Amino acid sequence: MDLTTQNIFTNFKDVVKVKDLQKMLGIGRNLAYELISTNQIKSIKSGNLILIPKQNVIDFLNKGDKNAKR
Repeated sequence: MDLTTQNIFTNFKDVVKVKDLQKMLGIGRNLAYELISTNQIKSIKSGNLILIPKQNVIDFLNKGDKNAKR
């Protein structure tokens, strides 16, 4: 099943910050920044602010699910 904005993270805004990403994935600050800096999760930088479209987080999860061994 593909995850979509209709069935996951419905309590988050369409564009989230790094702290929200941490909550969404249950990860620490360092891993969140690593996922962003390695472009595994695409983000938008505006000055010092990093913004992450919620769909990019979902795309990351869907991509990982397709690579998982079954």
